[in-house]
Amino acid sequence: MEREFDLVVLGGGPAGYPAAIRAAQLGANVCLVEKGPLGGTCLNEGCIPTKTLHGLAHLLEQAVSWRESGFGGNGIAADPAGLFAHKERVVSGLVQGVEKLLKARKIDVVRGTGRITGPGTVAVEGVGTVKGSSIIIATGSSEAELPGMAFDGGRILSSADILDLGTIPDSLIIVGGGVIGCEFASIFNAFGAKVAIVEMLPRLIATEDVQIGRYLQTFFRRKGIVLHLNARVERTEADGDSVRAILDNGAGIEAEYMLVSVGRRPNVDHIGLETLRIARDRTGIVVNERMETDVPGIYAAGDVVGGMLLAHVATREGITASENALGRSRTVKYDAVPSTIYTLPEISRVGLTEDGAKEKGIGYVTGRFPFAASGKAKGLREEDGFVKWIAGKQNARLLGLHIIGPQAAELVAPGILAVERGMSVDEFAASVFPHPTLSESLMEAVESIRGTSIHLAK
Repeated sequence: MEREFDLVVLGGGPAGYPAAIRAAQLGANVCLVEKGPLGGTCLNEGCIPTKTLHGLAHLLEQAVSWRESGFGGNGIAADPAGLFAHKERVVSGLVQGVEKLLKARKIDVVRGTGRITGPGTVAVEGVGTVKGSSIIIATGSSEAELPGMAFDGGRILSSADILDLGTIPDSLIIVGGGVIGCEFASIFNAFGAKVAIVEMLPRLIATEDVQIGRYLQTFFRRKGIVLHLNARVERTEADGDSVRAILDNGAGIEAEYMLVSVGRRPNVDHIGLETLRIARDRTGIVVNERMETDVPGIYAAGDVVGGMLLAHVATREGITASENALGRSRTVKYDAVPSTIYTLPEISRVGLTEDGAKEKGIGYVTGRFPFAASGKAKGLREEDGFVKWIAGKQNARLLGLHIIGPQAAELVAPGILAVERGMSVDEFAASVFPHPTLSESLMEAVESIRGTSIHLAK
């Protein structure tokens, strides 16, 4: 097999398949090379399966609280077989959906491991060679391992392993208190597991606003999640029934399983970067604002270029690379990219944190509104958390939004537009929000910056 295309995309994840579709929309003849299921890590081992389990965990927590709100019964428990079967149905259905989208756009999907072997040339193992006027590398990332805690698929698990566990552990040690670790802590705590987190830093989710991290720690402890902060795992001891972690402070923790979630590394090996001497650094392939590598006609997008390892960022980068490969001129704006963390309660943010504003030397003010003061939140029995805005002290422009609480991932959307477009406190506060809604809390938090929040006592 040797065929020529306008564009060859290496990788079918959240950067690769949107890049292929956008190129086809622009009239290009496109080939997508993928060795595994379409959708990549996000769809098969990350975003979708974890958020599906998160949604079920949230429903379970709500069901438990219903008894205090007039519902009878003796409670409800998680059914592992049903939970994991639902997760599989969701994933398989969406994978089929991606396949149909690519087929509808007449995109050639070549199954196999691809490797760049020369200018515009990709060799696909067991298939042959495909050529393209341009190539987009979108090979994603893989989970990082720690010395002495290599994934064994038995007692020491990766996040992909735990998604296929098929059962609810009685107890679980999570090494890493970042996004992935905290999400799984919430999920399995809600399902009934005894969870302990080991984090080397002094607080959880250190990338987020300090107040958000502290609140999450308080909430986790209240739910019985044990936190070992400022601690490292020095060694592990696994046998047929359990795993034991020995910490650097001498403490020992034992559980049925251990999940290691300490970050991800770009998939840059064995894809032919050295053939054309494509530049890379410790974070991944080096690209410019147009997603171009230092080799003409070669682009890269998504986790493989480092930066913000988020599926929605990967998609925007993939589309940008695709449009530029076909003669357009596009760049990615990163200033107002949102992040969402699917803990219980949810967390979301866009723009600057307080620490970020300090690092930039920006004078700022803040405004907060608790969900405990929201009528809608009270009705939902989800009063934990708050909304927090950061605004410039001199110009009152909205610089950042931080939310921990019910439906935080959905509520962040107005903040994206506000931060991206540089709205002022007065402009946002002039908007009329529907009542009763959780979204009113955004407006009340903005009002609190200028001391005019109606439902917040001084």
